[in-house]
Amino acid sequence: MKVSIRWVLILGSLAMIWVTQVITISTSYVSSQRVLLTHAQDIMRNIADLAMAQAESHLIHAESAANLTKRLLTSNVVGRAQDRMTELERYFQDQLAVYPHFAGIYLGEPTGDFFDVRRDETRGQGGTRTKISLHANGQKETRLLWRDDTQQIVERQVVHDDVYDPRKRPWYIKAMQEKRIVWTDPYIFFTSQKPGITIAGPTYTDDGRLKGIVGVDIEIDELSLFISKLRIGKNGRAFMLNRNGDVVAFPDLAKLRYKDPAEGQTYRLAKIDELDDVLSRKAFDAMGLQFDDDRPFTLEQPRFGRFDHAGQTYHTMFTPFTEHQWPWVIGVYVPEDDYIGVIKDNRRANIIVTLICSVAATIFGLWLARGIIRPVAGMAEEAQAIRRKDFHHQVPTDSIYREIQATADSLSELKAALLRSKEKYRSIYDNIQDIYYESDLAGTLLEVSPSVEKQTHYTREELLGESVYRLYHDPSQRDALLQVFYDQGQVSDYELTIRDKDDTLLFCSINARLLRAADGTPERMVGSLRIINDRKQAEQELETYRRKLEALVDDRTADLQAANQKLLQEIEQRKDIEEALRKSEGRYRTVLEDIEEGYFECDLEGRLTFFNDPLCHILGFHRAELMGMDGRHFMSEASAQKISAQFKKITAEGDAVKVTELDVFRRDRAHRTMEISASLILDRHGNPTGHRGLVRDVTERLQAERERRRMELKFQQVQRLKGLGTLAGGVAHDFNNLLMGIQGNVSVLLLDCPPGSELDEHLQSIQQCVESGAKLTQQLLGFARGGKYVVEPTDLNSIIRSTSQLFGRTRKEIIIFENYADEIWAVNVDQKQIEQVLLNIYINAWQAMQDGGELYLRTENVLLDSQRGKFFHVVPGKYVKISIKDTGGGMDEATMQRIFEPFFTTKEIGTGTGLGLASAFGIIKSHNGFIDVQSRPGNGATFTIYLPATDEEVRVSEKKVVELVPGTETILLVDDEHAILDACSSMLKRLGYDVIVARGGKEAVDLYRQHQAQIDLVILDIIMPDLSGGEVFDRLLDMNPRVKVLLSSGYSIEDQAAEIMRRGCDGFIQKPFQMEQLHRSIREIVGG
Repeated sequence: MKVSIRWVLILGSLAMIWVTQVITISTSYVSSQRVLLTHAQDIMRNIADLAMAQAESHLIHAESAANLTKRLLTSNVVGRAQDRMTELERYFQDQLAVYPHFAGIYLGEPTGDFFDVRRDETRGQGGTRTKISLHANGQKETRLLWRDDTQQIVERQVVHDDVYDPRKRPWYIKAMQEKRIVWTDPYIFFTSQKPGITIAGPTYTDDGRLKGIVGVDIEIDELSLFISKLRIGKNGRAFMLNRNGDVVAFPDLAKLRYKDPAEGQTYRLAKIDELDDVLSRKAFDAMGLQFDDDRPFTLEQPRFGRFDHAGQTYHTMFTPFTEHQWPWVIGVYVPEDDYIGVIKDNRRANIIVTLICSVAATIFGLWLARGIIRPVAGMAEEAQAIRRKDFHHQVPTDSIYREIQATADSLSELKAALLRSKEKYRSIYDNIQDIYYESDLAGTLLEVSPSVEKQTHYTREELLGESVYRLYHDPSQRDALLQVFYDQGQVSDYELTIRDKDDTLLFCSINARLLRAADGTPERMVGSLRIINDRKQAEQELETYRRKLEALVDDRTADLQAANQKLLQEIEQRKDIEEALRKSEGRYRTVLEDIEEGYFECDLEGRLTFFNDPLCHILGFHRAELMGMDGRHFMSEASAQKISAQFKKITAEGDAVKVTELDVFRRDRAHRTMEISASLILDRHGNPTGHRGLVRDVTERLQAERERRRMELKFQQVQRLKGLGTLAGGVAHDFNNLLMGIQGNVSVLLLDCPPGSELDEHLQSIQQCVESGAKLTQQLLGFARGGKYVVEPTDLNSIIRSTSQLFGRTRKEIIIFENYADEIWAVNVDQKQIEQVLLNIYINAWQAMQDGGELYLRTENVLLDSQRGKFFHVVPGKYVKISIKDTGGGMDEATMQRIFEPFFTTKEIGTGTGLGLASAFGIIKSHNGFIDVQSRPGNGATFTIYLPATDEEVRVSEKKVVELVPGTETILLVDDEHAILDACSSMLKRLGYDVIVARGGKEAVDLYRQHQAQIDLVILDIIMPDLSGGEVFDRLLDMNPRVKVLLSSGYSIEDQAAEIMRRGCDGFIQKPFQMEQLHRSIREIVGG
């Protein structure tokens, strides 16, 4: 069905105007309402979040109260001793001053005694009230003390009829039953009539008996004050609920308190269904939450709802707290008119304005539609005239619209173009050379062009209306042509034969197509026909010439076939040979490119003529650079002479050279060592034309072999040092025991000797000799991997700086250059032992520079990979590297191999012990590091120390000055050396201690069993023949797990001493020690 454009434009314009206005008004109202309601929900969320944040910031004080309770449970202030009441009261008052939100702190005991300190301003602002209830002789006495803000007592009162029993209070019962810190639900405090919560926790004696329950009251009325200040729209409100239905916070604080007639005059928190606020009750009911005394309501996430009251719609939201210890809910409600009331007022005005605008738009739209409809109707009439082939019919069209006027002008131009096309077609039709025709399916000619009279003897009028069958020489050709039309729809250059009017045969070429009706059925055929008699005659003559040429070609073909067959056989043979050569060359090139060795060919003068890519990689040259280069160009002079002699020998004798090592320089001038094997190249007549061979880079292999030999030497050295270290450790232990006997007696004599006397000088000289001997044994122990005493995180820069300054002051002829890394990593070391290592190396450098020289000190942070760590037998990771370089005479390889051996020295007898560097080696090894030396004669020496870094921070320790204050304790002294027992016993007695002497481990165990109650400390030797110090310590622990033991040994704290210390021993002191050292070690353990 066709529709008039007139009604389409009119009705369409009206529909668009009115439907658009209706949709715009309705969607605008709905979207605005939805946006504002969403905004209201967002505001309620923000209010809930704000209230929750305020509540949590206030309740976080409850966390501090819990922490306070824990401190009270574990501190000594919790107790009921009469002499400690004042101290306990002061402690509680201090806590109330620190935490202003605390209402009171109190302690209830299983006996019914009660101690309470809480805020009370009835006697003055900032005052407190202390309540003390005690039971004695079956009687209860309660005392009340009121203090002002300066803690001065302003009133006292004694109460005889106090019936308060803490054991019956919920906080006491709940904390006692759950045996942990508990929280109460919010309730109305009796004293202040304000809402609050209580936190309480039990404390127990060492044997597990209940000591008391400590409670803390916290007021939460500030939450109601905060909520009352919130502005939620014009009439919105927020409040807080407990999950049991209690209202925790409300803008009107007075409405929180509820007096139940059944409970007398006592106030409690109002339930939500008891709250004197109908809107809050309806907001809660809108959530559909249910609760009773035994079952609280459940709310896992925020929930929205709505309710009606007094003709208004309200929106509400309830949000639970996120912290599980506060089972509270924030409720918010707001009237809907607070946000969309303005929209309702404006909706009526918008509708009136829209109606006026729509009417105006309708009138204007009809006027615009008329300007479109009239010119379009005129163009439709003119189009109908064109359809009737009436090109002269004109309809005036004058439109104000540019597009419509342009369309009308285009239609007029189209009519003119059609008229011109018609005249042009008629001219072509009348003058065409080919014959144009139209016929129906039966073969009747409907149209024939005038050109038919020029090509045949027929006239146009004679053929129109005639059947084409009478023109065909063979009428079956017409049927065949018709079948082609049905199959293909058209023909192109289709040849057939017709008869002219005088029966002359005419050869024709047809180009035609089948026209179909609107329903697709064949209707007629149109096309053009061309007479091709001349072309046919030429084709016949060409065919005659072709046959003659084929006869001549056949005569020559027989001779050519025989020659061609032989040529084909030769070509196939050549292809087989070429394919075999290609395969052989491919395998040859694949092998050359895949091997790691470099392959080369050169002429007799040594110029490279062929090589593979690995050779370019080995030498570092590009292929274009190597081609034609003399191979001796990148060799040392000696290697060039060597290879020239080898090539001459190969040329003369014809024998191949298996392996020859040559020094080669790469393109980047890097020195490499190569192995070359070569042979002679001969031509097919047996004459030498050059040389070929393989090149292998063996630099890394030779370096690895040298490193392996060096590692073997170092391993042998370490094995030798290990055996000598064991011997040195034993010698140092025995020597320290001897020195201990001397040092102990000297220390006692010095106490009785007048200072400055001749005897005092002799004793001081003996003590210096003992100290020198102790330093020598320290070096032996350091070499024996026993040099660590006190290991702690240390800054190596400070150690190196202090030791270099000390050394520089005594050896001013040595110029010291320092280069310390910033932010050097900390290392766990014994500072004194590292100082000993550094001074030993400084002194060794000075002895190599007797006439003066330079000493370079450097530190840096380094990372050792697994390969280097494996080489030095250390764990890969972070290390601090110390480099000490001197400008002395240096040393040869043999000296470097023995430099760390004990008692090895290159100095004259009497000028060195041979232990300095050996002990340095042992100390560094005991610190899980390693030390290395590099030197050449005449170039000085460089010692390199690597120590593992630690992530611990460096601690700054302060030295304590220990005064020899006489002691009063009893000490069990255990040793198997009589001289040491006598000396140490004398020292201890002079220090004021009572001494019990045990001459071995078994005797020590028996004596301790007999005198355990009076022994305060055991000084225990480690190495003893009957029972070792470790076994004695274990037996003492079995008798008394709190036994205090000070280990004493001629060995260092490593090995056995360290193991005993890890099992719980209290301290360690190394022999020989002076009286001050002994006194300090004892006081650090027993105190004082």
